[in-house]
Amino acid sequence: MNFSNTLKELKLISKGDHMVLLYDNDEYNAEIIAAYIGSRVMRNEKCLYIAGDDDQKLLLEKLNLLIDTEKAIYKGHISIFKQSDAYSKDGSFNPDNMIALIKKMSLEAIEQGYDAFAVTGEISWVLQYESGFEKIMEYEYKLNNEIFGTYPVSAVCRYNLNKFSSEMIKHIIDVHQIIIWEGEVHHNPFYFDVVDTNHVNIHDFQVESMLRTISSFTNTKSKFYNELQEKENENQLLQLDLMKNIIISLTSLLEIHDKYTKNHSENVAKIAKQIALAMGLPEEEVSKIYFAGLVHDIGKTIIPHDILIKKEKLTEEEFELIKKHSHYGYKSLSKTPVLKSIAELVLHHHERVDGKGYPSKIIEKNIPLGSRILCIADSYDAMVNNRPYRKAMSKKDAIAELKRCAGTQFDKKIVEICLKTEECLFS
Repeated sequence: MNFSNTLKELKLISKGDHMVLLYDNDEYNAEIIAAYIGSRVMRNEKCLYIAGDDDQKLLLEKLNLLIDTEKAIYKGHISIFKQSDAYSKDGSFNPDNMIALIKKMSLEAIEQGYDAFAVTGEISWVLQYESGFEKIMEYEYKLNNEIFGTYPVSAVCRYNLNKFSSEMIKHIIDVHQIIIWEGEVHHNPFYFDVVDTNHVNIHDFQVESMLRTISSFTNTKSKFYNELQEKENENQLLQLDLMKNIIISLTSLLEIHDKYTKNHSENVAKIAKQIALAMGLPEEEVSKIYFAGLVHDIGKTIIPHDILIKKEKLTEEEFELIKKHSHYGYKSLSKTPVLKSIAELVLHHHERVDGKGYPSKIIEKNIPLGSRILCIADSYDAMVNNRPYRKAMSKKDAIAELKRCAGTQFDKKIVEICLKTEECLFS
């Protein structure tokens, strides 16, 4: 992790920013939170650190590399609370009490001459109580609707990945505008800005919210991106870097949503890139195909998790829902201008040259070249890896399947190129 870059990005955080830090070790957690608190103190903001299961001593050591921690605590710039001081004075977690505390302390900070109030808390421990996860979701919801935009507050909610299921992490991601992931600050394209879940179909609203949020992703990302890249004068390089950063964020979230896609997107992207290079395609086209490979299954984040991991044969209804993932991916990506060029490739990566694919049932050259390449890369990687419903094929059997389906499912000429360079492509 580049600690210097993380610090620069966190300095750009402003009032109203609601972040989540997903961590799996204390060293990483301490570095990020030290950068957050240090950057806030440097900007004349009062800070509240609420201790959790993480290593407080390690955090203070990291923080002392940035500021005089002892002096900052003595002068009141930083307050350190135990979880019992903030979350559970009566022995249980009460979201309303915590919200009231943040309101009170933020107003006091302004009265004391600070420019804003920053808070970071770790509440994985709440899971030990009955309805713990529901309490966490209630708290996150109330932060969004009662604090941010009204009070001069920024917040980093810390969650230990080792203590939550993938499904829980998915819900946690949904309610945070900003994600700190692998040492970088990302605006969340899947932020779920729920207004009233009692009167709205939750899944329909989530799809609408995700599509609406991703449409503004490029503009909001620039808050962190532009200052760090101000010395880059060529617009083409800026566009390429921006596309790369967005896609890295998306693929990280996809892996959290569905463990069976772990490494799959990266494998497909690498194979597709090698095929494109073997075909002698221009560098720009190769890059687009590679990026499309990284996000070709992004639409699966809208598909229920239990369907994605189902071991039994899918029902007809479930299979029809799965088939919609390429369309969902297209809708999400095409809302962001810089990703429009790859959205079309994602839309058609399950088309067949004989017209029996989906979603458009188009044939041969009507299918974008990049999509025809992705279809082969996706199918090959799926065949040689274990899936929920079957064991992996051998490399030899998978290549035989490519040969057998050349001219029906796959573009025959592209398959021929693959076979000529199979050692390079399918190693």
